[in-house]
Amino acid sequence: MRIKKPSIQKTKNITQQAVDSLPKKEGCIIFSLRYIQKNHCYSNCQPSEKQALADAIFKRREMTWKTIAKENRHGLGYEKIERKSLNVTVPSVVPEDASILSFRFFGLAPMVGYRENDIFHILWLDREYKVYPH
Repeated sequence: MRIKKPSIQKTKNITQQAVDSLPKKEGCIIFSLRYIQKNHCYSNCQPSEKQALADAIFKRREMTWKTIAKENRHGLGYEKIERKSLNVTVPSVVPEDASILSFRFFGLAPMVGYRENDIFHILWLDREYKVYPH
């Protein structure tokens, strides 16, 4: 038995766009703050750091992981961080085999997290350079 796909609903003021018609860019980085740790959180940032984080994400929004891997680690690229060098506890949600990565967002201050498919989960905003040795 097949389930019938719902039709596009139209109202007087709003048209719901079918998800299938939205453009998809395979391999593009998607940023997530879902698992960000409270002690290195967005809410602890100064206004200039918050703006820089938004700018850093915006600059990378249409880049693929393949393109980002070719960039300089102090520019739009990233670097891998050894788990054993972390000065913080890795949350249990992070898979054991996940690589810890850091992207610069405010000067040399990194956002540190892990990759899951195309999603980069930001865990720490390392504004004070305490998450790992720099």
